[in-house]
Order: sequence, then structure tokens, then C-alpha cells
Amino acid sequence: MLLPTQKATKEQTKDNSASTADILTKAGYIHQSSAGIYTLMPMAQRVIAKIEVIVDEEMQRVGGQKMTLPNLLPPENWKKSGHWDSVGEELFSLKDRKKSTLILGPTHEEEITATVKHMVHSYRRYPLRLYQTARKFRDEARPRAGLLRGREFIMKDLYSFDISEQSAMDTFYTMEAAYRRCFDRIGVPYAVAEADSGSIGGSMSKEFHFVNSAGEDTLLECKACGYTANEERAYSKVSAEGEVDIYHGNVLSENGAVVRQCKAVIPRSCQPNVIKIKQVWPVAAKEKLEFALHATLAGNETENLLESIGYKQDAHSCLLIDTSISSQMANAVKNSVAAEALYLGDWRLARAGDHCVECQHGVLEAQRAIEVAHIFYLGDKYSKPLDLCVRYQDQNKFVQMGCYGIGISRILQAAAECSNADGRGLRWPLSIAPYLATIVPLYKTDRVSELYDKLLNVKVNGKQVFAGNIAVEDRDYLSAGFRLYDAQLLGFPVTVVLGKKFKQTSEVEVQLRVPLLEAPQQIAGVRVEGDGYEYRAFVHVDKLSEFLACALKGQFKEVP
Repeated sequence: MLLPTQKATKEQTKDNSASTADILTKAGYIHQSSAGIYTLMPMAQRVIAKIEVIVDEEMQRVGGQKMTLPNLLPPENWKKSGHWDSVGEELFSLKDRKKSTLILGPTHEEEITATVKHMVHSYRRYPLRLYQTARKFRDEARPRAGLLRGREFIMKDLYSFDISEQSAMDTFYTMEAAYRRCFDRIGVPYAVAEADSGSIGGSMSKEFHFVNSAGEDTLLECKACGYTANEERAYSKVSAEGEVDIYHGNVLSENGAVVRQCKAVIPRSCQPNVIKIKQVWPVAAKEKLEFALHATLAGNETENLLESIGYKQDAHSCLLIDTSISSQMANAVKNSVAAEALYLGDWRLARAGDHCVECQHGVLEAQRAIEVAHIFYLGDKYSKPLDLCVRYQDQNKFVQMGCYGIGISRILQAAAECSNADGRGLRWPLSIAPYLATIVPLYKTDRVSELYDKLLNVKVNGKQVFAGNIAVEDRDYLSAGFRLYDAQLLGFPVTVVLGKKFKQTSEVEVQLRVPLLEAPQQIAGVRVEGDGYEYRAFVHVDKLSEFLACALKGQFKEVP
């Protein structure tokens, strides 16, 4: 096997400073071709294949039909949907020899919508759930963090088509349940959060995250009731007492000219939430909305209020009043501003320490997380501009859509990120580990096949869990120390070492690097030692199958 592993530097070993992308590179999982573009080596490909099997099974379980869409796409439908402008500079485009423009698809809403429009003409053929697993492309301004923020990535995207809003919402919740099963089976702790739909669009979306301090997203969670949302979308309850801050907002064109203006009145020391505001006061894709603190007022001030706020009413301005400020001030504003220019709502960024809007008494707590999946209810966001409609109940109705994405290659690194706590190497969840076990003979012996058979005989929940999942370390040109180092670095859950004791007493050293394993002091009568991250035991070869069956009992997720 092509396995170009490298040893960590002394500095990285000493202070555990290597990033997960560095560890995946040193372990021979990935190789950087250029900024944001990586080769997936054989070990990584095995992880990817196992993730894809889980996802395929769950997508097909809910009626998903797998297909392959082209990566080279014409831009016409993107321009019709408005996606061409909203994606902006992240879109890879090129000219063919006839000077026609083509794009490298970062997503496929337009292409699948056009395909269904061309092929499906009766309401009787709905609902449809179509998906693919393919490479996608995004021209990241600052590619970073290995596979987490790359320019080329592997993604599963499913698109749903229903003839009514109710049916589309039923599909959304069916897909959410399917995604939960996917991540339950993958085995990394995850959170589901309310989210902003971004450039994809639609009226509702949820993100799936692996909770980890290295994540770029911040989730706000109420432990009392379970409410969880990305901070850019989260709502909260704050006190209406005290001062309020007046923020002046400018909508800037591409060249920096002020196009429109607004004022936002929010509680003192809070920040305006641009994403929430843009939902009611849309800003063009190439425009930018910026806020600056204008003034601070007493919470009960009502005299000459608009003058104090600095608001001048015209056709291009608006006033945003946060619902948490005093009703006295809010009423004074309502009576002085035209209804079409006044927006009442939650216009601030929620923060850790705010009270939960769902249960009213819980307090929001913040945690960093890595986004690994996103699901959207799109409605007619794409079917309307592309004229995908169907005759149903004597009416022409736009087909209701949803899209559901899982970052396959992103899961690989995110799972590694969540399993690299001790600095010695990875610790893969059993469901996606490249191999479940490795046999490492430290001297030449003809008994390796005997150990191989012992592993094959291990049964957990009636299944031979090691079948097709055993790697034999046969690189005898490497030192014993390097081979043992590699076994740790690669993150194999089970390492069976044939050393001096095996030659003398037929005892092998078993090393267990299994997430969430809480090993007792004895397993199957064998003494076990460990630090909570890795466990070791010397096991007679005749007891190996029994020992591993007991150690791994309950560790494999049953498919519901």
C-alpha cells in the first residue's frame, strides 16, 4: 500500500501543536497538490468509501435515487435563478474554445431542476428524491484548514420535489431524521442547529455540526430545553430595561458609494445582526451592509425621538426597532414612521448568557463547532424562475423543492479533528476507520496468518466485524519503533503487536484506541491499563477473540 507517513517534529511532539491537516498529511491520508486542493491517498479513500456507504444506505432508505450530474455547467439557468450573482467570486468559470462560458458546479439546484422539468410532466410522478455524490468546486478567497475549507471537495447533495408545501415540509423532516441516522452511525457527537440559508436560499434550514473548539461556527444552546441555533440565526430574550444603542447602517455599492441607509435601535451593548436584517430589507448580491454606532439613548426617552435617533424618512430608508426595547419607546416610534418603512423584530446578535426564547428561563451557552451538513426547504426558490410547474387540482402549481447536503470529505477531517486529543495520533470512530485492526509483527514469524484468523473469528452482535478490515504491517524495512508509531498515528482502533512475549509465551500486546471506550481494569479476565484515550493489555493468542469481542461489545452502532 502507498502509505507515505512521516514523523512529527520534536517541537510538535513536545507541545502537541500540529494541526489536524498536518497530522492527516503526516499519516499519509492526504497530500496537498496546491492551495485548497488535496489528493486523497488510499487510507483516506477507505474512510471516504465507508462514509459514502452509510450515506447511500440512509438516502435510499427514504427513497433517494442516485444519479450523476455534470460538473461543467452552462450559466444560463444560474442567471435566471439569481444564483449567478449571489455566489459572486466564489464561482469558478471558464471559456471553452468557442468562447462560451462554463462554470464548475459548487452546487446543482439549477441543473437538477432543469432535468426534472425536461423529464417529468405529470403530478403522478411526484414526489421525487434524487441525489448524487460528486466533487464540487468553490474559489475560496483563503483556502485553509485542510479539507475543511478547500477549493475542491466531495459532497452528497439530494434534491426533493413535491407538489405541495405540506408534502415538501414532510420531506424536510423525513430527511432531517435520515441525516440524524447517518451521524448516529458515523459515531461522532453532533448537534443540529437552526441556520441561515445563505446564497442557496429558501425559508428554512438546519445545520449539522461536530462540536469541537477548532470549528469556525459558534452555536448557542439552551441546556434547559435543547434549543440550538447558529449564532448568526439565533434568537434570544434580553432585558428591556436601560439604555439603547442607535446604529446607522449604510448599503454600499461595489465602488463604495452609499446606496441606501437605515437606522437600528437595539439594547445597549448588543450588536446588529446583518443576516436577520437582510431577510426583511434585502441587499443586492454585490452590495454590502455595514453598521456603525450612532448614539446611545435612555430606554424611556420619547421626546423628539426620531430627531434623537437621526432618522430621516424617505423612499430608500428604513427604521428597525428591536422588540426587546421598552414598549413606551417603540410606541413613540410607531406613531411617527410610515408602516412600510418600519420593521419590528429581533435585530441583534444573540449572545451567550442571554435567556432562551423557547423556554423563557434557560440561558444560552456558546460552543464552537464544525459544520458537516446543511438541509434546506427551498419552496419555489428555483422552480419559479426556471418554470418547473405541474397541473394539479385544476391549477398550475410550482413544484416545491428542498436540498440536502453532506460534506463527505469534510466529515473525514472533522471526525479526525474530534479524535486527536492526545497528540499521539488519530482515533477513528469504528464505523469509518480505514481498517479496524492492524497486526504488527516485530520479528519474522509464520504465525501472522494464525492471528489474522483469530481476528476474523471475533463476533460482535453476531457479525464478523473484522472481515475485510484487517491490515497486516509487512513493511519489514522499517524499524519496529516506526511501525508502532505509525499504528498510533494512523488511528487504527485495534493494534495487535507480536513482540518478545509472543515468541516466549504466545501473548500479544493489544492496543485499543476506540472513541468513547471506558475500559474496566479487566476484560475477559485480562488486566487492562490505560489513560482514557488508549488502553493496553497482554492477551494469550487463544483468548484474543474472546477479549476483543468483550472489549468492543456495544461499540458498533446497530442500523435501526
